[in-house]
Amino acid sequence: MNFAGLLKYFIPKEKKFYAMFNQAAENTIEASAALEKLFNSPSLEERRTIGLAIKAIEKKGDEFTNQIFEVLNQSFITPFDREDINELTSTIDDVVDLIYSVSGKVEIYRCTQFSSFMKEMVALIHQGCLQIKVAVGGLDDFKNSHKVLKSCKELNKLESRIDEYYHMAISSLFENEKDPIELIKQKEIIQNIEKIANKIEDVSDVVKTILVKYA
Repeated sequence: MNFAGLLKYFIPKEKKFYAMFNQAAENTIEASAALEKLFNSPSLEERRTIGLAIKAIEKKGDEFTNQIFEVLNQSFITPFDREDINELTSTIDDVVDLIYSVSGKVEIYRCTQFSSFMKEMVALIHQGCLQIKVAVGGLDDFKNSHKVLKSCKELNKLESRIDEYYHMAISSLFENEKDPIELIKQKEIIQNIEKIANKIEDVSDVVKTILVKYA
């Protein structure tokens, strides 16, 4: 078999990676949409149901991650460096893990009210996950690198906006919340929402690193 034939033999494995990256990215969209719904839900029972849905989404994300790692271990030729594939996969999975963590804290702490700042933060988290899908989806054709970079810049802007809401949320919490126990609960949830935003920006950084190497 000549080199061209050998390369053609391995192409399906390369294409498989992109499909799996897209699945993982779409999973962040599903998780973030559920999180936004959770923070706007009027009842404890509905929040429990949404929490179970997020748990199922998180498990599905773990399956995607394990699948990518399994294919990575079996592949001789990969779309880009194995270290970058590992980092991209892990960081996307971390986004869903952190969303699940926040939903769990909401249930454990029996939170009943969320500030407008918190709701704005989770809405922007969802917008960030939509941009993750665009950024990751563009990695299969580096000719469209300008579109990927545009999404990465948007992710950076979203993280900055969430950071602004984070400071407003903390300030408002300490100014208005009189119950010290409730203050501690709300503060921890706000901090964990910001962690999601930071992880989303990490996805942008990994994508940009890949573009620098291969575009």
